[in-house]
Amino acid sequence: MPTQKRGAIGMVKPTGWHTIKYDHVDGKYLYNRCHLIGYQLTAENANKQNLITGTRYLNVEGMLPFENLVADYVKETNNHVLYRVTPIFKGNDLVAKGVLIEGKSVEDKGEGVTFNVFCYNTQPKVSIDYKTGYSHLK
Repeated sequence: MPTQKRGAIGMVKPTGWHTIKYDHVDGKYLYNRCHLIGYQLTAENANKQNLITGTRYLNVEGMLPFENLVADYVKETNNHVLYRVTPIFKGNDLVAKGVLIEGKSVEDKGEGVTFNVFCYNTQPKVSIDYKTGYSHLK
């Protein structure tokens, strides 16, 4: 678990990255550089192998609740969690359709944490071209 604030990651441009703003998106930016394994679990900053182009919605509404669940469990119990996040791409698309997130607590054989979920890389009111990363309002 990290002991320092997250550093800069803006120099990383994951596949399909475009700087796009929409007024209805929290923070305005459609895309985030999404850590597959969240910073709070790894203390990794700009590791390009751990970052994908993900919508704000994927990052905050999809992935973050599971990262927080795991981080809270580890802090409270000092136990271990097997945790895996797999980006799912279709064909040669530059932007993932979503991520498969799996977690299971080790010492208690999943009593504390067990999940296997798919989080879609979408944003309400926005249509995304996953082949290129470009988008437009619906």
